[in-house]
Amino acid sequence: MKNSKVTSVQSNGSWEGKYGVMYKFEIGFENGDVGEYSSKNQEQNKFLIGTNAEYEYTDGKFPKVKPVYIKPDSFNNSFSNSSNDNLDRQKVISKLSVLKSAIEFDNNCTKEDVLKNAQTFYDWVMGINNTSDNFDSRLKNKINQIISDGGDEYPNDLPF
Repeated sequence: MKNSKVTSVQSNGSWEGKYGVMYKFEIGFENGDVGEYSSKNQEQNKFLIGTNAEYEYTDGKFPKVKPVYIKPDSFNNSFSNSSNDNLDRQKVISKLSVLKSAIEFDNNCTKEDVLKNAQTFYDWVMGINNTSDNFDSRLKNKINQIISDGGDEYPNDLPF
């Protein structure tokens, strides 16, 4: 695999392949590599002049250039951006989940209290600041409050 800046892209005809018409391009790179690239797209956009490109290069009488495609869900550690995106996505999902739980935990409280409860839940889930003791005591207090209020909100005479 190679990496170099694209210095030129020139159309070089077309040919009929098993997947239809293929358009040929001659691609030149800053490191001196020049090769042919075929694409189904007549308006070539795989290699843009001035951009760095990762590619495979096959030298010979008719050198070939082939772009390297990287799967976004790759487990390779060298693709830290996709890992960071995945971690950010997981954090958002966790925050949405704890926000819903905070509303269900006490749906009669203010918005500020909902956000405080959500932050407490999030910190507990993520293991931040050892808030589990505070969370556990608040949870026990809420359960005891429900029980001491007669449990009208959650009756014991369940129909099943």
